[in-house]
Amino acid sequence: MTATTGFTGIGAALKLGDAASPETFNPIGNTTSFSIEQQADQVDATHLLSTSGFREYKQGFKAATVSFEGHFDPDNTSQDPSTGVMKAFADGTSRNFKADFSNADNGGAGKPATNPVCSFGGVITQLTINTQEGMVTYQGQISLSSAPTWGAT
Repeated sequence: MTATTGFTGIGAALKLGDAASPETFNPIGNTTSFSIEQQADQVDATHLLSTSGFREYKQGFKAATVSFEGHFDPDNTSQDPSTGVMKAFADGTSRNFKADFSNADNGGAGKPATNPVCSFGGVITQLTINTQEGMVTYQGQISLSSAPTWGAT
């Protein structure tokens, strides 16, 4: 039997850059999940000599978003309105982020070894605070302004 590869999300972090020089990246506090979604436009390249009977497609412009959610705490500096995600949303300017898997798998043997960090720039285009019977939560979306790059840091 082939051993399972991959890793758990325990220890992974979505980090927001502080826009200083040099830039420091701090985890967005209380994040419970995040996802990196990429898509590309579908360009119809079919022509009259396309003999297969099927349309032909090429890849057009790409777009990517990162959705994230967690437990809301406006006193946490990574979320607050003066330095955190609420500030980044209010300003509407592009910021640098990292999806860091270097401590994933609870720091265990399955964590990624060569390309554990996805770096990207983007703007927070959605931020929702959800109040319910349980924990107050937040949800957000980052629309990427650059191609995500994978590397060691």
